[in-house]
Amino acid sequence: MTVSQHLMTSSVPIPDWWITDADSIERELTERVAVGESTRLSVSPGGRHVYAAYYGLAEPEWKGTANFNSALGAKNPDAYYSRNNRTRPVLCIIGGIHGHEIEGMASALSVIRILESGLDLAGNPQPELATKLSRLRVIVIPLANPDGRARVPYRGWSGIPQDEMTRWGQGTRSNGELYRWQPCKAVHPMKGDVGILGGYFDDNGVNMMHDDWAEPMSETTKALLRLVAAEGPDCLINLHSYSSAPGVLPTAYVPDSQQRRIDAFASKLYARLADRGHSHGKQPADLIGVGLASAEAPLNLQSLLYHVGADLPILFESPHGVVSPTAAPFGYEAILDVHHQLFELAAEELLAGRMVKG
Repeated sequence: MTVSQHLMTSSVPIPDWWITDADSIERELTERVAVGESTRLSVSPGGRHVYAAYYGLAEPEWKGTANFNSALGAKNPDAYYSRNNRTRPVLCIIGGIHGHEIEGMASALSVIRILESGLDLAGNPQPELATKLSRLRVIVIPLANPDGRARVPYRGWSGIPQDEMTRWGQGTRSNGELYRWQPCKAVHPMKGDVGILGGYFDDNGVNMMHDDWAEPMSETTKALLRLVAAEGPDCLINLHSYSSAPGVLPTAYVPDSQQRRIDAFASKLYARLADRGHSHGKQPADLIGVGLASAEAPLNLQSLLYHVGADLPILFESPHGVVSPTAAPFGYEAILDVHHQLFELAAEELLAGRMVKG
């Protein structure tokens, strides 16, 4: 029997506009980007290309004389980048670090479509969001892990049982037992007792969120860190997905001032989501020191992105829309709207100067 014969069906139809497969995403970046500029960041272990789209002029004249860490050591953040002098604050959006977390991929593509045409991925006009984004420098990486995405046979998860998403996301042992989150992180790189290599990992079994920072195993990890160090984003949004209502998670090993800003951003986002009838997660501050978060936190990619130069790192978790007793039900239109609210809030805050604080 083929893999496709084992796939589950959902009562929630997937819209034609919901573009999440690796080949279509590559075509979007190589064939449809005209207003912006598309460049190849890296090549995955499986030989697949990772692309970034850039919109708005860079302002390298405000780049300083030190890397971010050394500038902090000098107690002079402007030695890294004089962010407050920029006319275009920089927003960086990264999707698809984990190849099964497709909601952020589609939503990142929507940003590209909006900046290219004023229409979102579903074909709806987004004039206000387009205007706000066009006043920024926007960098979009829709799919950072095309290897993982290529192994996952589903286009969307809404209405699919949670365990089926877990099977393809975190993968299985050779006997079919689910690895699950967080136990899948106990083997890294993910090799050996593997039945299905989950979308979490590239073809070398590397989960970029937990790469080896002394000697990164992934060329894409290196490329992302180089990009962020060179650009010094005023806000970086790292798009992930889980089964719960949309939420902002805390970022470990950043200053308390950053945690407070992350929490304030989440509060504003949740108010917007509630106004539009969407449920939402807990405040990031409420997740620190509680339950699983009470254990020693990993210094993961999100933390490293801050430490190489990303001001206000936002780790966003979208709902998959999967089915389980504890999952949050979300359809595709609602998932896209949630992300649009996220991006619009980030743009508004950047334009108001509330994030540009070095």
